[in-house]
Amino acid sequence: MKKNKFILLFFTISLLALLYNAFFTYDQLRRIDNIQLFVSRHQANVLNAFLIAFRKTYQQKFLENHIPLNEENIKLLPVMTTPDISKTFSNLIANKAIVRTVSDNPRNERNIANELEMRSIEYFKKNPEQHETFSLIEKNGEEIFYYASPLYITKQCLKCHGKKEEAPEYIQKHYDRAYGYKEGDFRGLISIYLSQNLLKSSVSEIVYQNIYVMLTITLLFLSIFFLLLKKIYHKDIEYTTKLENEVEKKTEALEKKSKQLEYQLYHDHLTGLPNRNALINEMGDEIKALILINIDDFKEINDFYGHTTGDILIRDLSKLLAQECPNEFCRLYRMPSDEFALLLSNDIPHEALKTFIINLVRTINNHDFEIDSNIVHLRIAVGASNDGADLLITADMAMKKAKAERKDYIIYDPSMDLSKKYKKNIEWAEKLKRAIREDRIVPYFQPIVSTANGKVKIYESLIRLIDEDGTVHSPYHFLEIAKRTKYYPELTRKMADKVFDTFKKLPYDISMNISYLDIMNKNTMEYIVEKIHDCNNAGRVHFEILESEGIERYDDVHDCLKRLKSLGCHISLDDFGSGYSNFDHILKLEVDMLKIDGSLIKNIDTDIGSQIIVETIVDFANKLNIDTCAEFVCSESVYETVKDLGVTYVQGYYISEPKPHSDLV
Repeated sequence: MKKNKFILLFFTISLLALLYNAFFTYDQLRRIDNIQLFVSRHQANVLNAFLIAFRKTYQQKFLENHIPLNEENIKLLPVMTTPDISKTFSNLIANKAIVRTVSDNPRNERNIANELEMRSIEYFKKNPEQHETFSLIEKNGEEIFYYASPLYITKQCLKCHGKKEEAPEYIQKHYDRAYGYKEGDFRGLISIYLSQNLLKSSVSEIVYQNIYVMLTITLLFLSIFFLLLKKIYHKDIEYTTKLENEVEKKTEALEKKSKQLEYQLYHDHLTGLPNRNALINEMGDEIKALILINIDDFKEINDFYGHTTGDILIRDLSKLLAQECPNEFCRLYRMPSDEFALLLSNDIPHEALKTFIINLVRTINNHDFEIDSNIVHLRIAVGASNDGADLLITADMAMKKAKAERKDYIIYDPSMDLSKKYKKNIEWAEKLKRAIREDRIVPYFQPIVSTANGKVKIYESLIRLIDEDGTVHSPYHFLEIAKRTKYYPELTRKMADKVFDTFKKLPYDISMNISYLDIMNKNTMEYIVEKIHDCNNAGRVHFEILESEGIERYDDVHDCLKRLKSLGCHISLDDFGSGYSNFDHILKLEVDMLKIDGSLIKNIDTDIGSQIIVETIVDFANKLNIDTCAEFVCSESVYETVKDLGVTYVQGYYISEPKPHSDLV
């Protein structure tokens, strides 16, 4: 892939260079005639000026020095000698050049204007403001540059062309024409004919030489560029291979640590049983029933016998439950604290489920648990559900109802509380609607602090709903309701409005969360992009996206984040380490910061496993020049631990709880 990019770059540069050479060649060839015309015109101007000076000087010598004109010396006047000088001049320069002084009313027949010169005479008579005319003509199969400039009567000219009786005696006797002129009258013109053969050949030679030089320079440039590009490519391959090897090593290390973390995340360390996370992951359509078991008054046992004894009881109870749980269709889980869960994968009638639970309760209640030679009996409360939908929720409702009513067990019945649940959802939907209408959706801000200097770098904006009585609700209460209704895009726009308004008032960077739903909503993203353009400082804007949310749709997510980065914004990957963390996410999404999930941070001061994983993440991020941020920093001990591990930034209640803009210092 990289090789193709380098080839494409070289091909593009080469094509541009060749196109430029083609344009340069065309321009040079097109300019041959212009250059030829320019040079010829310049030569003609010089000859014209010389001839005028020549005429003026010789005429002045004759008239001022009173040289009597006669049959011999009149041949020395410019009007008589110009043709001979022109012929001699052509022989000297080895190029045909004809210079004439002509008129439509000449005294000398040699100076009669030809057809071309007559047209020039008419042109100057009609356009007295013009001082020259020129053109390329064809004459005897040869290209000739023709140039003409007007001659006007001066005071000096009037001595021969004014009144006849005042002219020199020789002029009066020998010429009957060309009298009666006044100063400024048009008398004739100087016409110059220059052969173009030699000039055109010289100009063409120069132009073709320029083209050859340009082509040579281009080929030399492309050769050097190719060698340089080849060297860069090999260096890039070398660096990429090294980085890929490093990524592979770190990924392998992370996978190993991830497996350990996965086991910790999905297994109970005390009993070795799958835990609540595993239960949630494994609940699917094949699950037919769920039984939750809670030990009554287990706190009193811990308080009386101690937690060590309590742990022994939990392990013994797990073994007893495993004996009572048929492996072919039943799976046992350790839930938080003093709870267990049984998942049943076979269809089981209500009465059969009831009988199974009654036997289970009887077995546990009658079992003798031996603690330090003392016999302890446990009582349990059981909640079960085979309703099909939301088994965990409905079974939990049944268990809590059994404990509240001091019953051994209750099997969930749809009449219990579905109406309450729907009512609660409807209430929150209405509450959310009113909050949007009355502008009670606000951002709270939590600082993200640099571990290097303890100063605030970024404020993360967190959505809050302010109730009518002033109660502040976190998104836990209303965000899922919003996602199931039409209100979610409006929440994002409300947050964008207020976050960017606050951004203009804060001297800090500001961060805003965006979800996969936001990314997939074209109108929402265009709204956010418009806000970015209006803020005039996109370099201080950060966007956070969850590591796991929507990442399987890389094309959509990557295109969106790439657009935000092109505007100057920064991208953070939120909750990194919360699940099946994959460094491939970092490389594909080109993030600027990894926000390490609180599950790895909250106990990091005492959990060596979390320390190793976080250290691995930080080390890898540093090699990619990516910042890291520890979330849920809750104590000084946790803060010092993540700081020692090299985490760049920290965030959590130890630093500050989220606050409204008015409370920020």
